Amino acid sequence: MKNKNKILKNIIFFIALIVITFAVIFNNNDFKQTINIILNVKASYIIFGIIAMTFYFIFESINIKIILNKLGDKVNILSSLKYSLIGFFFSGITPAATGGQPMQIYYMNKEKIPVTHSTLALLIQLCSFHISTIICGVVGLILNYKLLPKNFIWLFILGMTLKSIALITMLICLFSQKLSKKIVNIFLKLLEKIKYRKIDEIKQNLDNSLKEYNQGSKFIKNNKKIFIKSLFIVLIQVLFYYSIPYFVYRSFNLNDYNIIKIIFIQAMLFVSVSSIPLPGAVGISESAFLNIYSNTFGTDKLASATLLNRGINFYLFVLIGIVVTLYTIIKHKKKHI
Repeated sequence: MKNKNKILKNIIFFIALIVITFAVIFNNNDFKQTINIILNVKASYIIFGIIAMTFYFIFESINIKIILNKLGDKVNILSSLKYSLIGFFFSGITPAATGGQPMQIYYMNKEKIPVTHSTLALLIQLCSFHISTIICGVVGLILNYKLLPKNFIWLFILGMTLKSIALITMLICLFSQKLSKKIVNIFLKLLEKIKYRKIDEIKQNLDNSLKEYNQGSKFIKNNKKIFIKSLFIVLIQVLFYYSIPYFVYRSFNLNDYNIIKIIFIQAMLFVSVSSIPLPGAVGISESAFLNIYSNTFGTDKLASATLLNRGINFYLFVLIGIVVTLYTIIKHKKKHI
C-alpha cells in the first residue's frame, strides 16, 4: 500500500510538472498558431521519428535479452521489450529516474528471472548507457561548442560531472572491492556524524549492492565480449534517440543542418538535463530544447518543435509504458486467481 501511495504521489507530481511546463510554453507562444504549425508539418518525418524511438527500445531489449540468455534465462524479445517499456514509464514518473530499474527487477522476478540475473543485466545496460552518453556528449561539445548558449554551459558541465561521477562510482564498485568498501565506510561515518536514523538499513542495502557489483565484475571479466557487444548495442540505441530532433527538424521543411550535427546537439542537451532530479526531466528538458535549438528552428517554429520532439521521445512512450504496465499487472493477477 505504501508503494502504491508513493507511485500515486509521483504520478500527481509528474502531471503537475507537465501542466506547469505547457502553461509556461503557451504563455510565451500563441496556442492556436503553435497547434496550426504542428498540424501542417510533414507527417512522414514524424513517423520516422516514432520509428527511431521504437528502435531505441528494440536495441535496449536486444541487449537485455542477450545478457539474460547468457545467464541462462530464456527470455524472448517481446518480454524484454515489455521490461524496457515498464522501466521507461517508472523512470519517467520518478525523480532522477530512480524507479525504473527496481520495477524492471520486480516484474522480471515475477516471471521467474532471479534478482541477481536481472540486476546484473540492468547494471551492464546502465554502465554501457553512461559510457555511451558521455562519449556522445564530449563529441557533441567538440563539434558544436559554438552553438552552446553561454547560459547553458554550466548546465552541461553539471550534467557531465554528475554522469562521470556515476560512471566512475559504478566502475569502482565493479572492479575494486577494497576502494568501494572504503568509500562506503566513509559514507556511513558521515551519516553517523549527522545522526541519521536508518544507518543499519542503508548499510544492509549497500552491502547487498556491493555483492551484486562483485558478481557483475566476475561476469564481465569472464565475458568481455558480452560487455563490448553491450556497449556497441547501447551506442546504436542512444544514436537512434538523439536522431529524433532531426526528423522533427525535417518535418518543418528545414535542411540547413545535417543529421550528424543535430544528433550531437541533442547529445549535449541530453547530458545536460538527464541528471536533473525531476521526473522525466520534465520542464528542464523543454526549457533546454527552447534554449539550445533557438537558432536551429527559428522563433516561429520553436515551441511547436519542442512539443513534437518531447511528444515523440518521451510523452508518447510514457503512455505506451502505462498501457504495458497495466496489461502486465492484469496478466499477473489473472494467474493468481
